[in-house]
Amino acid sequence: MRSLGVALVVLLGLTTTALADEPREASPVPPDALEDAAKKARFTSYVIDGDRARAAGRATAAARAYSAALDVRHDPLIAGRLGVILVQLGKPVDAADLLLDAIQRATNATKEERQGFLKAYDAARAEMTWVDVTISHAGTKLTLDGEPRNREGFSALSMFVAPGEHELRARLDGYEDAVETFTARKGQEMRVTLTLRALPEPLPPPLKLRRERPRKPDLSSLDEPPEEEPPREPIIGGVIGEQKRSGVRGSVSGGPIVVFGVASWSPAVGAMIAGSLRPNDYVSLGLEARAAWLTSGVEGRPINAMTAGGLASVCGHWRWLFGCALGHLGVINIEGSEGSYMRESYANLLPGLGARFGARLELTRSFSMQAGVDIVGLTRGLKIVAGQTVLVEQPPVLAGAHLVGGWEF
Repeated sequence: MRSLGVALVVLLGLTTTALADEPREASPVPPDALEDAAKKARFTSYVIDGDRARAAGRATAAARAYSAALDVRHDPLIAGRLGVILVQLGKPVDAADLLLDAIQRATNATKEERQGFLKAYDAARAEMTWVDVTISHAGTKLTLDGEPRNREGFSALSMFVAPGEHELRARLDGYEDAVETFTARKGQEMRVTLTLRALPEPLPPPLKLRRERPRKPDLSSLDEPPEEEPPREPIIGGVIGEQKRSGVRGSVSGGPIVVFGVASWSPAVGAMIAGSLRPNDYVSLGLEARAAWLTSGVEGRPINAMTAGGLASVCGHWRWLFGCALGHLGVINIEGSEGSYMRESYANLLPGLGARFGARLELTRSFSMQAGVDIVGLTRGLKIVAGQTVLVEQPPVLAGAHLVGGWEF
């Protein structure tokens, strides 16, 4: 009744001017102004009731009055007063958020009242658990033990939780619910992360097949068998839709090589050119010529070395891999620098046998790339002597690697 009386007083005050001045026409009061005035009157009335009950030591009545005032309009100062009373009544769970709001936003509180907020907050904080919640998506519906939280849909928030077992659940359309169960303990801080995963897309509806009556066979052309489409061989490499080439095929290729063992284990760099004949998919025969020069002197001396020769190969192929047996016939040439030694050149003809392994990739119908490594055993090793000093005693082995491009026809 007291709240209703205050509201009537405010309304009468708004219309006093119109009643006192009879000659002029009274202007109507906007409905919004009337509603705001009524809310302000109810809020003020509840606050007065709460302050009186708190001064008289009636904590329960004061809590009810302050709670009713906050239902009309939220005010950080009144929230802090309600929080202090709830701590006194042994309800820190309901008081912690109110006190924190008052500490942060109640700028019109007196120094003594702010100290009371801080003291009550410390008491409530010691009985509660501070939980930092991180959610992978914004706009989710969050619940704590089934009660709505985070109505604004933030992706990160903090809250006070009473000690005990709790369940946090985040829900968003198109995603699986993210659920975390945790145990809260008094006075502690903890972090909970909720990650939502997208639901799988639904399968398209099954196609409906229409059954047609079988057609009557046409027997008029039984005398001549129908022409059958020639069988297509499986595609191997090349462009999709092209048929594999049949019959004997040839190729020419070339590219850089590296050879080790030319009077030293330092790399000798050069080039090769090769030709091959492939009677079927699994076997090829090839001949190649190659030459490579040592990139540095022999044992730090001004001595140059190079190799040149030819290789004959018989290769087996499986998909993109291949392996070959090699026959080698070539020379290793050693030449001393004229400024340090008597200018002499030695050419050693060295036959040998070896093996090669590598891979071949068909990039187009006519162009392919090939990489491989090989090792060749020679009939004898190589020995270089300067005066009475043996500079090099190289074992009878050549090792090489190549990367070449080839054209098939």
